[in-house]
Amino acid sequence: MILLAPVAACLCTLTALSAAQRIAVIGAGAAGASAAYYAQAELHARDLDPAEIHVFERSNRVGGRAHSGSVEYNNQTLHFEQGASMFIGKNQQLLDLAIKFDLSLCSHPCTFAHTNDVDMETNLASRLGAYGVWDPRANKWVVRMGSGPFLDAVRMLWRYRGTGDLSYVRRRTQAAVEEFMQSYDDFNNHTAGVFSTWDKYLEDKPLLRTSLYYRAAEFYLSPSESIGRRFLDEVVSLATRVNYMQDVDRISALGAHISMAAESDTAYSVAGGNWQIFANMINSAPAHLHLNTTVREIQRSPAGSDRPYALTVVSSNGKEITEHFDLVIIAAPLPLAGIQVLDEQHAKLVAADYVHMYVTFTIGVIRDDLFPAGRDLPRLIVTPYHTTEPFNCLSILACLTQQDLQKCRDGPVLVKIFSHAPLDLSRVFSSVEWHHEQQWHSYPRLEPRNAGFASDDDESAAFHLGRKSPPPIVLDQVGPAAGVFYVNGMETLFSTMESQTVAARHVMRLALFGKGE
Repeated sequence: MILLAPVAACLCTLTALSAAQRIAVIGAGAAGASAAYYAQAELHARDLDPAEIHVFERSNRVGGRAHSGSVEYNNQTLHFEQGASMFIGKNQQLLDLAIKFDLSLCSHPCTFAHTNDVDMETNLASRLGAYGVWDPRANKWVVRMGSGPFLDAVRMLWRYRGTGDLSYVRRRTQAAVEEFMQSYDDFNNHTAGVFSTWDKYLEDKPLLRTSLYYRAAEFYLSPSESIGRRFLDEVVSLATRVNYMQDVDRISALGAHISMAAESDTAYSVAGGNWQIFANMINSAPAHLHLNTTVREIQRSPAGSDRPYALTVVSSNGKEITEHFDLVIIAAPLPLAGIQVLDEQHAKLVAADYVHMYVTFTIGVIRDDLFPAGRDLPRLIVTPYHTTEPFNCLSILACLTQQDLQKCRDGPVLVKIFSHAPLDLSRVFSSVEWHHEQQWHSYPRLEPRNAGFASDDDESAAFHLGRKSPPPIVLDQVGPAAGVFYVNGMETLFSTMESQTVAARHVMRLALFGKGE
């Protein structure tokens, strides 16, 4: 039996509590919770009255893509993340919030975690140190790592012959992360002006900006990078397939940098579910949370209204109502939300293509003929570049007969599998005791910012820079503190829980106080 994470109670009656500024936030995921939380924080920092904030969420839970579940097995509770599963140690906002809310942090995955202790030895098994690239057509390991730092280093040196410098790729990743971390410096100065477009955000971040104009394959195969095709396909592509289900000749170089970040830093999760960070943000804002409530349209209010924007929503009891707000913050992917915004005048500008994926959790015994015989299984198993059958990647979350992640052949395991199509369980398991499948539009296709892709057999094809800019932040504005703002445009650059919190914080400062000087 699957037990989904509990949710806060639904408040479905919208009654103005005071003459305070009224803010509507659409979406209760990382971006929406952060918008509510940081709106009040920004007002408090300037000694201004708090706003009356309403968060509308069409599902029955908080967290958005941070979606957790659990299953009872042999008198123990096994936890798993169905969506956004981890964040790294450099994610300052998520780490600070988890500590502030007294949540239990553990090394990813948090299958059995019930304490605040971070088991660093276990964490080593959750990084790329213990992985295998498995070719299902030949039933062979293309490459395997996880024998220990020294042997793995020797194996990489031999296999890639000087064209696979992991330290170099890590330095590139670190440089990209450090540019992103400049955002935190801005937040510490409450008098600083903010940007009004994502291109403005990138102006002082040359590596992030440049990386958007290249496919990962183009970037790393350029003469200045000295990375070979084999290393790119087996290591860098492994990271992009696991994190974004996109291969290196399609994903932007920035998407590859972000994918590799988890390989070179401590990976954390919150025991019991990452969604708890966002539930606590909404509760502590405080904001009025409306679950099972769908926003149908956003329009300008009729002349004479006290507040400039009208939201038409359908509440949990099926009743359609219209309420008025000073600010509207859209913190959900507009291409997927089905909301009519200002007569659809921005529909083309916010368009984005999202990866449709299947996530399958299974307790079962892996077939003894599925993988090459004779060796224990690595914790993370990924199929090669451009291979989608029978899956993209399989992650062993727990061995249920013994707590040894490297010895999972002989008994039931809890696994998480990403695939582009429904999984044929019989191809992977000899027996299945329980399974749960979720399909969803997970994250945008992180395409480079150019007019199109070169063909697969033409690596030298030149790109021209003609693709549109990221979606706008400001969809409408009638004053310095009144308008409609869109947070999720940033995820077309790259998509993480932390970047959503950063985006929401920037957007709220812009929405409340204008872009400054």
